[in-house]
Amino acid sequence: MADIWIISDGKPGHINQSLGLVEALLELDPNLSFKTLPLNRVKTVLLAKERPKLIISAGRATHLWNWILSIRFGAKNIVLMRPSLPYRFFNLALVPEHDSPPTSGRVIRTKGAINRMKPSDKQPGSRLVLLGGPSKHVVWDDQCLIEQLDTLLEVTDLLSVATSRRTPKELLQTLRSKKGITLIEPDSVEKDWLPNTLATTEQVIVSSDSVSMVYEALTAGCTVSLIRLESTSNSRTQQGVDSLVEQGLVGEEANQMPANPGSNFREATRCAEIILERTWL
Repeated sequence: MADIWIISDGKPGHINQSLGLVEALLELDPNLSFKTLPLNRVKTVLLAKERPKLIISAGRATHLWNWILSIRFGAKNIVLMRPSLPYRFFNLALVPEHDSPPTSGRVIRTKGAINRMKPSDKQPGSRLVLLGGPSKHVVWDDQCLIEQLDTLLEVTDLLSVATSRRTPKELLQTLRSKKGITLIEPDSVEKDWLPNTLATTEQVIVSSDSVSMVYEALTAGCTVSLIRLESTSNSRTQQGVDSLVEQGLVGEEANQMPANPGSNFREATRCAEIILERTWL
């Protein structure tokens, strides 16, 4: 019998958040157990004799079923990110602070989305650049990005640069021909390459469009700086990154170290501790 049920819509980013929270709970209490319910099989458990103590989900499509199953089984329920239903439908909502959630005993404001990253022993002097691509949150500028990479190359002979599926093809062509850059493209590595690499990397430099990567690198215990791109107007996610810079957790520029590196940036653990304090499990 599983204490915790995760309702999954199958989207990697959403299940990553749910598993990040559950794994943090299991670290604090190894006696707990969980199982994952695909959204297309949720109806089959309505008559189940098994009764979960806690139901967790992320993703708009899961919200109604999260509430229905909590009523059906008398379980507490948690939603990750801002819910599409009223907050009163959930015992707890873990919402990134840049989404400006209400002040409530039902809400925990988090710095970014919960994730599964974990720090490990760092390789001294290791450095990794993470590049995203055009998004609605920034004004993408290939030349601006290349100039900041050139600044980094002035102080190092070799720079490892990992790109994403959003990275423009023209930029990729430029980077492939650039001396001093070792390019790491998504199709050239295993799916666990990034979490495994972040765990052991000391310094990570992230293009500012890649907000999730900023939070994941912080969670992995990396020292994080930004390759800064112009923000679009009223972007809440970029306001969240600005807040990290203001707090000294993230360096404002690629060659600038943060004033207050977040070596203990573990939002999943913090939230798990609060949940256990509420004696729901």
